[in-house]
Amino acid sequence: MAPGEVLALAGLPAGMFARPGVTLPVPAYFDLWHAIRKVSDDPDIGIALARAIRADFTEPYFLAVFSCATLGAAIQVIARYKRILSPEDVDLAIEAGGQTTITYRWPDGVGTPPQALVDAELAFLTELTRRVAVQAPLRMELTTPALDRPSGHAAYFGCPIRLGAPHNALVLATADLELPLDTHNPALLRALVPYLRANTPAAQGGQVERVRSAIAKRLPGARPTIDAVARDVAMSSRSLQRLLRDHGTSFREMLDKVRHEHARGYLGATSFSDAEIAFLLGFGDPASFYRAFRAWTGMSPGRFRQREPEDFTHPGNS
Repeated sequence: MAPGEVLALAGLPAGMFARPGVTLPVPAYFDLWHAIRKVSDDPDIGIALARAIRADFTEPYFLAVFSCATLGAAIQVIARYKRILSPEDVDLAIEAGGQTTITYRWPDGVGTPPQALVDAELAFLTELTRRVAVQAPLRMELTTPALDRPSGHAAYFGCPIRLGAPHNALVLATADLELPLDTHNPALLRALVPYLRANTPAAQGGQVERVRSAIAKRLPGARPTIDAVARDVAMSSRSLQRLLRDHGTSFREMLDKVRHEHARGYLGATSFSDAEIAFLLGFGDPASFYRAFRAWTGMSPGRFRQREPEDFTHPGNS
């Protein structure tokens, strides 16, 4: 799978995979996963990518997951801190009959998550269960009405798969949550938790967040208009204006805020050029981006890059 081809298809800058710490707005993140599926031409690409994750990855989130004492504690870390890497929420529900359901939810108003992304998340959880000798979940639930063929889902997950379900979820035996992980490292976990707490964004939701997501989705290449965003969130332009006014803001202010937040993230976490960032934020040229950034922060983009990393806010996570 050629990274350049994936990025081009997703409308993202070339070389992005070589830049550590990159995060994306939710719609761009979805576009990336759609491109991964199309370029790979593999209906099980999400499963394959999840199986490649190792316990010795240096990403703090993965280190914390594998450092937990039990399977249940590891899933709790996933539920609490998943948004440090990607924009979904993970819910745990202990149910009658000795079952626990782990449900993955994405923000409202951003569309259906790519199946390859759903597969990757559920496959990573399955890989984690196999580290404690649980060979198969009790059940897997997918919102998609059908899987691409040929699909290896049944062979890999080894459990009944319910299609057309209300949510994407994995169901485990509650008793298995007490099984120990052989990679337990309490000292490392204690060291990592403060970092995870400080860097995990809050969950998104509500009508205003849907507007923010719609603006972010339309940013690359052109300035979003209120009429276009209103259509995306199934509202009239007048209703959208009233909604934002009731929340003490306006469309222009929200557009500026989204651009500002994403600009700080791109400058802080990537080596994108000013021209690439200008495109991703919907500016017509780098000079317009430069003027806007000086108005937001009182400094140039180049000066902002010299600040300490902890001052940065990542795009899509604010």
